[in-house]
Amino acid sequence: MLEALPSPVLLIDQDDRIVEVNQAYCDLVGKDRAHWLSTPIEAYLSPEQITRFVAEHAQVFATGKDLETEELLVGHDGTVRNLVTRRRRIVVGDTPLVLTILTDITPLRAAESRIRHLAYHDTLTGLPNRAALNEQLTGALATCPPSGPALVLIDLYQFKDINDAFGDGVGDALLRAFAYRLAGAARGSDRVARTGGDSFAVLLEDCGDAAAAEAACRRVLALIDAPLVGPSGAVTLGVSVGCAWAEPGLSPAELHRRAEFALYEAKRQPANAFRLYDAALAAEVQARRTLEADLRTALAVGDQLDLHYQPVIDAGGHRVVGVEALVRWHHPQQGTIPPLRFIPVAEASGLIVPLGEWVLDRAAAMMVRFPSLSLAVNLSPIQLRSPDIDSRILAILARHGMDPRQLQLEVTESTMLAMDASVELVLGRLRKAGVQLVLDDFGTGYSSLSHLHKLAVDRVKIDQSFVRDLARSKDARAIIQAVLGIGQSLGIGVTAEGVEDELQQGFLRSYGCHEYQGYLFSRPLPADAAAAFLEAHTERAAA
Repeated sequence: MLEALPSPVLLIDQDDRIVEVNQAYCDLVGKDRAHWLSTPIEAYLSPEQITRFVAEHAQVFATGKDLETEELLVGHDGTVRNLVTRRRRIVVGDTPLVLTILTDITPLRAAESRIRHLAYHDTLTGLPNRAALNEQLTGALATCPPSGPALVLIDLYQFKDINDAFGDGVGDALLRAFAYRLAGAARGSDRVARTGGDSFAVLLEDCGDAAAAEAACRRVLALIDAPLVGPSGAVTLGVSVGCAWAEPGLSPAELHRRAEFALYEAKRQPANAFRLYDAALAAEVQARRTLEADLRTALAVGDQLDLHYQPVIDAGGHRVVGVEALVRWHHPQQGTIPPLRFIPVAEASGLIVPLGEWVLDRAAAMMVRFPSLSLAVNLSPIQLRSPDIDSRILAILARHGMDPRQLQLEVTESTMLAMDASVELVLGRLRKAGVQLVLDDFGTGYSSLSHLHKLAVDRVKIDQSFVRDLARSKDARAIIQAVLGIGQSLGIGVTAEGVEDELQQGFLRSYGCHEYQGYLFSRPLPADAAAAFLEAHTERAAA
């Protein structure tokens, strides 16, 4: 009868002896039928197993109720198997027996283990993932030792640029290499995880103060001292690191939030910077995040932002030759927010792209009425890397009927010197369409002068800090003279910013400066006042 059943089956009597087995049972555990019928349980079960075995069978005999348990069994080949054991009391003739049926669920448990591994591990690097980190963090805080846990968050610096330059295959290889290096450097109690695309974390179980947290951050920074080797060769990575440590009663969510505050601040710095959490930092970060949300709203509603226009005057000091468009933000609760506060937030969040297009659109609508005057607007590095930025700029001009030759795009020297081939193509297409490129805030040092002949620009603007120091600094005068001399030799126009008094204008005129911009001639004016100013000067010039 038992041989008709495909599952391993055995019969056990009230003396806990095996009285019958089928061939499927023998195939599973090894040995033949004669062995199992003649061998007492003491020969193959441990004392603990015997105690449980006897108790379970006594329960089935006494109650008559089926019993199901799960066992681990070492097979004849040494393989550990997961078995479900189902026991039922039966009577054969006049003899009560326990019928035991075994079901091998090893493949099921292996699949469940694999699913759990996938649920808690990153498939690319093999490291625990964010879900695993959260569980580990919860456990660490639940048993918070005197020197409590700390959370270190790590972002690879501008990793998207590496993916764009070398491809996802190289990027994935570098992520694996960094993960291997990070895990290899972890101490025994540390827990390393990959929490996102180019984001990692280390949970430190014993970090009691700022000094320990700083040491942990410096260990992370030391990992990228040596380049990582990928399919395309050695690549030097940068990282941003933020860290927060636990206090008694702190929740996992709050510790994570604090570490994110610190990382957010570190990412605002150049590569290989770290920041530790403190309350002042959190308040600062929260203020910037609030400002970012408010700026997003301002762009959506459109009635909080405004443009002011500062005239640019010719060498004679009387004729207006153009204007620079400057954005202003009138916050409904905070009043006027200066650009120095919100422009860095716009750049860090990517909002500078829609903001820049809003500025150009509004300014083009205004300045198309003055086709003889140039319109200068600032162009940030983030905008330059925005897809199809050149096409979008030209489309805005076309929509308003503005000649591209009227537009001047102001970029910083650092942007020009750091541009790659794609940015160079964008600027080349804009210049070909007639747009002029202006090097803004030029003259930050003598070393800058050596770059001027290499840059494809139409005009430079001398930084106002040098203009401000003209009267009292020989160095400032020497730099301005040098810039003007090189500009003349290269056929590049030069504009001096920040001209506030006639003494400065006199110096600049004597050196041969072409154009001036500053409070001596006009402050930045709202659109209506700027239009009236330009109309008056245009009429005077025509007369």
